[in-house]
Amino acid sequence: MRALLTGVVLVAAVSLISPWAVLIVKGSLLTGNAIPVIAVLFFFVLTALVSPLLKSLSRRLAFTRADLILIYAMMLVAGAVVTTGFTGGFMSIISGIYYYATPENNWANLFIPHLDPWVTPQDPEAVHLFFEGLPPDVSIPWSAWAIPLAMWTSFMVAFSVVMFCLGVMLRGQWIDRERLVFPLTQLPLAMIEDAESAERRVGRFFKSRLLWLGILLPLLLHSWNSLHNYHDAFQPLAVKGRIPLLDGRMSVPFLLNFPVLGLSYLMPLGVSFSLWFFCLVGLLEQSAFARIGVQLSGGDMWTSGGASPPLSLQMSGAMLVLVLFVLWNARQHLGSFWRQALGREESTRRELLGPRAAVCGFAGGLLFMLAWLISTGLDVYVAILLVIGALVVFIGLARITCEAGLPSIQTPMVPQAFMIRGFGPQVLGLQNMTGLGLSTVWLGDTAANMMNSVMHSLRLSSGQERYLRHLPWALLLALVVALVGSIWYTMSLAYAHGGINLHGWYFRGVVRWPFNHMASLANAPEASFAPRLTFITLGASVMGALLYLRQRFLAWPLHPIGFPVSNTHPIITFGWLSILLAWLCKATILRYGGVRLYRTMRPFFLGLALGEFSASALWVFIDGAFGVEGNMIFVF
Repeated sequence: MRALLTGVVLVAAVSLISPWAVLIVKGSLLTGNAIPVIAVLFFFVLTALVSPLLKSLSRRLAFTRADLILIYAMMLVAGAVVTTGFTGGFMSIISGIYYYATPENNWANLFIPHLDPWVTPQDPEAVHLFFEGLPPDVSIPWSAWAIPLAMWTSFMVAFSVVMFCLGVMLRGQWIDRERLVFPLTQLPLAMIEDAESAERRVGRFFKSRLLWLGILLPLLLHSWNSLHNYHDAFQPLAVKGRIPLLDGRMSVPFLLNFPVLGLSYLMPLGVSFSLWFFCLVGLLEQSAFARIGVQLSGGDMWTSGGASPPLSLQMSGAMLVLVLFVLWNARQHLGSFWRQALGREESTRRELLGPRAAVCGFAGGLLFMLAWLISTGLDVYVAILLVIGALVVFIGLARITCEAGLPSIQTPMVPQAFMIRGFGPQVLGLQNMTGLGLSTVWLGDTAANMMNSVMHSLRLSSGQERYLRHLPWALLLALVVALVGSIWYTMSLAYAHGGINLHGWYFRGVVRWPFNHMASLANAPEASFAPRLTFITLGASVMGALLYLRQRFLAWPLHPIGFPVSNTHPIITFGWLSILLAWLCKATILRYGGVRLYRTMRPFFLGLALGEFSASALWVFIDGAFGVEGNMIFVF
């Protein structure tokens, strides 16, 4: 009970601090990825300071290993929905379609007539004040928001239940059979390795000098650069820029990202090599296409990071093949799981959720999602394809994260893009296009997704199921607390300051992105999907070849996992250089120092991640206190 209460308190803190850091301070992203900064820092304080202090008073007071896992898992779930994951932009989307409608964009005729009243707030004054702020002595019009907030929250709960049940169904295959590395769990596991030791009050991990050296390097560097915002005497040290290639005909952005550098050290060498290799190959391919005139007319929704549509389509084809391969590999396990759910086979392992409950929860959640989407106006076939596309995206991203350990990855293209281009606006109709635009609330920015949080929670709890039998209910409680807390606080900030005065993406860009795109297609529809299908097929074929070669030849150097996300925004802009440096460091250490030196250096690289996380949070609070905006240290 004490661990549950601690988890609830920390989840509530996450749901308040993260929106404040992003919307008011406009600083580092404290949530929004697979290893939320604020969750790691809370856990660091809990394991390095609070738990040892309690242990020094009495061993009975100290948190057990299972307690700490439960607390961290609750924060992972909260990090998947707060700000980037859901609450940062969803209220802006469902109200901004009215606020940003103008005669020029014609939204009033294209989309607004097709909105159901229970999906969006119906009071024009409530919408206007949400973006421009309340006058003095006027309270927030909660009644105007009650029905849409309740309906969208119910959808997110159902979606999260589907993700958890799917995670339970895949857990045995990924963790027990394939033994995926789960690099992002190594940092929290290192923090709790001596949690129940009677001899050690403070864990060995925290006594490592290499750990503190790794923490100090990014902490001091980013603190020096941050002081430039306060006095010109502190000239910033460059950690980002652009590298010219091909005699200046193109350039590649780079960023020295310490968490990516530190966590990529934990990746298998083949994975890290493939990520940076395919990234550079993709950039060269994009340059070659531009020079010879290979292009597709019009853009697509979320061609990640500004990558050209041909490149994004290739990666999307690769992602589809990856998911099909993952499910094919798991066919025996999933078949056994299904037989256990029907009572035809005895379970050989105790799961956090029984096979029957997992299958029923998965099916029930999917049916609720489909019914919800259809009730918003989507045709049945569109709703089914959208949900299938979402499952492909989240299974694929979770698999890559569990195997590669990247803090943040995004799908190369959202499923809505394929449906809009594949069927065309004339076939879909404006009713379906309106529903697809609203679906970017939960299937738009995929950097933070519940499947990642679920799989890493299940990996951390592996072997502790006897002590964590209430974990599913704790995660559900964390989800509800995070949704309620962050929705309430985001709403309060918007009405207090005016949404248009807060973060530009969450109150402007996130609304205009889907509806401007679809308005442009509705006004000038493109009939043929064949050119795009060519690039999807090309990417799928390359991915199939990579998977075959990886299975056929043990020494094959290119890991397929790197291809589907190699040219997405996080890798191109924030990650490739740090992944390359980590690969060089690890390869050199293993070659000349062996496994022993690799393990010795592990605390140093974990410290690099902790150091940048610490600097990010520290300067969010300092900048918030002094009114400085825009100091983003960690942005991956």
